[in-house]
Amino acid sequence: MSLKKKHLVAALMLTLLALSAPVPAFAEGFGVYEWSAAGTAMGENYMFGEEDPSVLAYNPAQITKLNGTYLSLGTSWVNAATSVTFKNSLLNAGKGSEWDNEYSPAVIPYMYYATKAGKNAWWGVAFFARFGNQIEYDDLWPGRYDTIYSGIQGVTLQPTYAFKLNDKLSAAVGLDINYIKLRMKKDAPISPEGVGYLGDLRSDIDGNSTNIGWVASLMYDFTPKTSAAVVYRSRIKHTMDADASFTGTLNLLGPLDVHTKAHGTVTLPDSLSMGLGHKFNDRTRMEISAVWTNWKTYNALNLSFDDNPVTTESKNPKNWKAAWRFGIGIEHKLSKKWSILGGYVFDESPVPDDTMDFTVPTGDRHRGSIGFKYRPNETSEISFAYTAIWAGNRDVQSHIGGADFSSAYIHDGLTQVLSLGYTVRLK
Repeated sequence: MSLKKKHLVAALMLTLLALSAPVPAFAEGFGVYEWSAAGTAMGENYMFGEEDPSVLAYNPAQITKLNGTYLSLGTSWVNAATSVTFKNSLLNAGKGSEWDNEYSPAVIPYMYYATKAGKNAWWGVAFFARFGNQIEYDDLWPGRYDTIYSGIQGVTLQPTYAFKLNDKLSAAVGLDINYIKLRMKKDAPISPEGVGYLGDLRSDIDGNSTNIGWVASLMYDFTPKTSAAVVYRSRIKHTMDADASFTGTLNLLGPLDVHTKAHGTVTLPDSLSMGLGHKFNDRTRMEISAVWTNWKTYNALNLSFDDNPVTTESKNPKNWKAAWRFGIGIEHKLSKKWSILGGYVFDESPVPDDTMDFTVPTGDRHRGSIGFKYRPNETSEISFAYTAIWAGNRDVQSHIGGADFSSAYIHDGLTQVLSLGYTVRLK
């Protein structure tokens, strides 16, 4: 098997793995920005990455600077932890007031391919995660009426066409073929008016949806050393028909085990990214970026049911707000074979105080990254990075009138990310 075929087979295997990989959220809302190992090393300030097709995710117009055919693939390994302290908890399962979530380590794969197609034309295809969330708690924890398990697995397949308008201005357009898988588990206390508390029902919702959005970018080179870019990604509306089950044992009614269909609509946000890159010399370059994400589209997570033993509709207001993300990244070539990269990001939380819950249990985030590139030869490059993300503390109020707890305090949020990637010029 030729070298090129081996790389393509490896990329296909990675893509298949990504379809079943859990994706935890550690950017604002449930956004995911770990799109490449090199980009992660610079704090995801990577709109002007050099000789790297992963710029398809950050700034598709940048592939107009690729001279040849490139393939990049890799993954990020994520481990996240958060603690919750409850006040006046009525459901402590015989334990203390402090609980830790049961995050499981997860992986986020990616794959990019880009090539020059003509004098002023390029095309590429990207496979990466833009949205995701995974958090799990003990079945009997005090917040089980809010969530026990919340999981969103989202991947994007992005075919892209890029072109030069003139020597200084480049553009790119692409499709965002977006797949979302949703899984939610929680308990609900059953207390009919005039009857009193009868027991809990466990709900389990599992569904998926695919829809299409788009992406467009413009890049302008002021000089050979200084460039600016703007990237817009459209909002994507997902309408989901999911499998739902309700199980439990209620006083007077006995055991229940109901299986039905759930229906809901969620609109993923549009976003606008802006970046400025500057090369001080042949060895050192820097990027600054700002990303605005319109989380106002996530105003509610409402579900209707064909057959529910309690209600035909579940209303869950979110009322999130638009949020900003600001970052700076630096890359410096230590030698012909080695480069060092670093980055910092401030990530604003879009979740207002009155709808704060345990599904996305963090406040504003600070993240610091460091990484290296190693070039074993003239056509290949290995990247690896370490990232630490510190999340701000948040308060959560009971959403069901204090029948579970009066309030809770989310604290000590820390996510650690290890990333590894490989990039090769095929021709």
